[in-house]
Amino acid sequence: MRKLFLALVLLAVAFPFHAARADSIIASNPGGHAAFNLIPFGSDFGSGRYQEVYSSSLFSGPVEITSLAFSPRDTTLYSANIDLRMTTTTVGVGNLTTNLDNNFSIPLTDVFSDANFSENVTGGSETFSLVFNLTNPFIYDPAQGNLLLDLVISNQNVSLPFSRSGSGDIISRAYNSSGFGDGADGVGLRTEIGFTSVPEPGTLLMLGTGLLTMTGAVRRRLM
Repeated sequence: MRKLFLALVLLAVAFPFHAARADSIIASNPGGHAAFNLIPFGSDFGSGRYQEVYSSSLFSGPVEITSLAFSPRDTTLYSANIDLRMTTTTVGVGNLTTNLDNNFSIPLTDVFSDANFSENVTGGSETFSLVFNLTNPFIYDPAQGNLLLDLVISNQNVSLPFSRSGSGDIISRAYNSSGFGDGADGVGLRTEIGFTSVPEPGTLLMLGTGLLTMTGAVRRRLM
């Protein structure tokens, strides 16, 4: 058994396993904050559906997305009926259409839903104080395409604008709204995305295969 233990130690050295690490990134087009706008987190937006695509270049490998946060202009109590879904899409940044169901082919995954969501938010372009901690974290592999957020919203209590960037190649949006109608353009809400790293599938396969091979070899020696 001592030989088996030593073999496993050697394998761990050869294939080090890195524990998941919590991290976050600000998704924004170049130039940072450009303006505050009411789409989609503002009562003037009315009820509707909003999509934002995030470039795969934001991530160096697979991640588990755990939270999304946005920066309001004002300090106040915000409330709404909110459903958040996510998926991976091959549609490029700047190419979303107002036919929102055509912006993805992989089915949407429900990541957050609260008919009575409310949160005290702090105003400022860099506060990112409207936070959605995902009840169903989303596994995202940037090698498969861009990240798409799909939001359905109604019953907002205030006309509250949020920080957006100018146009660029990192984020863009499209929406169907009872207040602003249908639209699609190259700007988007600046978003703080919380995530944990996920080991590459190939690394896990190599680790598992190595464990089985070396364990079998040691057992044969002990027989």
